[in-house]
Amino acid sequence: MNSLRKRGIIIFSILSLVIVACGGAEEEVVEETVEEVVEESLDSPAVTTATNITTGKGVSEEPCPAEIGGVPTGADPSKGCIYLGLLNDYSGPYAPAGPALEVAQRAFWLWANSAGGIGDYSVAIREGFDTGYNPQKHLEGYVSMKDDVAALAMSLGTPQTLFILDEMDKDNMIGVPMSWWSGWSYKSADKGLIIEFGSQYCADGMNGVDWLLANINPGVKTIGIMAFAGDYGSDWAAGVTKAAEANGLEVAWTYAPPSTEFDVAQAVGLLVTQPVDAYFPAIGATQMAQVAGGAAQQGITPLAMLAGPSFNSAFVQEGFALKGLFESGAIYAMGLGVAPYEADTPGHAIMRATMSQIIDSANSFLVAGWSSQYHLKGVLEAAYKGGDISRAGIRRAAANVTVESDGMFPARTLGQDRADNAAYIGIPDGNVPSGQTVLASKYTGPSAGSYDWESGPCS
Repeated sequence: MNSLRKRGIIIFSILSLVIVACGGAEEEVVEETVEEVVEESLDSPAVTTATNITTGKGVSEEPCPAEIGGVPTGADPSKGCIYLGLLNDYSGPYAPAGPALEVAQRAFWLWANSAGGIGDYSVAIREGFDTGYNPQKHLEGYVSMKDDVAALAMSLGTPQTLFILDEMDKDNMIGVPMSWWSGWSYKSADKGLIIEFGSQYCADGMNGVDWLLANINPGVKTIGIMAFAGDYGSDWAAGVTKAAEANGLEVAWTYAPPSTEFDVAQAVGLLVTQPVDAYFPAIGATQMAQVAGGAAQQGITPLAMLAGPSFNSAFVQEGFALKGLFESGAIYAMGLGVAPYEADTPGHAIMRATMSQIIDSANSFLVAGWSSQYHLKGVLEAAYKGGDISRAGIRRAAANVTVESDGMFPARTLGQDRADNAAYIGIPDGNVPSGQTVLASKYTGPSAGSYDWESGPCS
């Protein structure tokens, strides 16, 4: 078990929410009235509250364990249990991010269970499976857990999640992707199984180009793109390319191999031998540090706008060799589709109060992990209210429910063909707990603002 998970979760006290129902005296009705009966439907799960609950795989009338893998669940021992699966990366390119994402997701359900859970059920995430960011291992992990979970709390990686999508379809398994591919907003692309959240890579790529030109250097003429092949890097590259065309920029080169074949030396070589005014990476944080550091050693420090997963707050912590480079003013980074740790929303306040009891960190992956579960919580609540928390019932609820997130995101009706196109943009700053000072909130540049998002995914 990784070091963050070894530290566990400290159970803490949460004030009970008391809902007081006020009613007045009932007036006598003289004339006969006919009560309108609203029929409950799983296609409209939030109309009334069902009295009988259908369950299925991954749902137990037995209570959740007090802890799983040494981590407390905060479950109510008088309630049943809804189990969630976790496909994470502990050994691949996102190993630096995976543990923080998981800790935050487990912390979210600890809080949610303490606040009442899902009706007569608490929620518990089973032990995570290490996919190594490999599609085949992703499938292996999915097969190993699919009969024991009602939904996936996380499926890390776009190509990896797409690789198991047909299996999820057969099993009626919905899941939260830890990725921001533009296709997740379209039922035609995700089969109505994906509980998306936040912005998406294509719009981030467009906004990164527009913002850099408008606010940092309008004289940029040539750019380079480096990205992991697949729908993470390809989506980002598509957005950057579209904005470059709209702004009359030259894309001097694009380096986009599969993540397993990404060659840091080759990426550095491009920056050195084919200089550009700015480059736009959508890679892993480990590779990002190696690329930026390798180029700087040869005196090359062009402007850089990083896709959210390329940045890690560790880059600006004391003792990190490249702290000065990342704080030099040449490097900027997109957010992960949500305001940073310090943001002033009720959801962020709940998160900070919870996470402060668990871990001394405020990085962006904690925020992404925590916020990713809000929409899933809304889906499970709707399915329960509709009377069916089997996987089929949960899937039907996910197709049309409007979900809230205590202000972390705008209210959103899942299953509609639309994509978020606003971005958070920051500059690395070790004086800020999250590692970034926000320079732009909910920014939408002209490229993303004029793009026809109804046309479907960017890649």
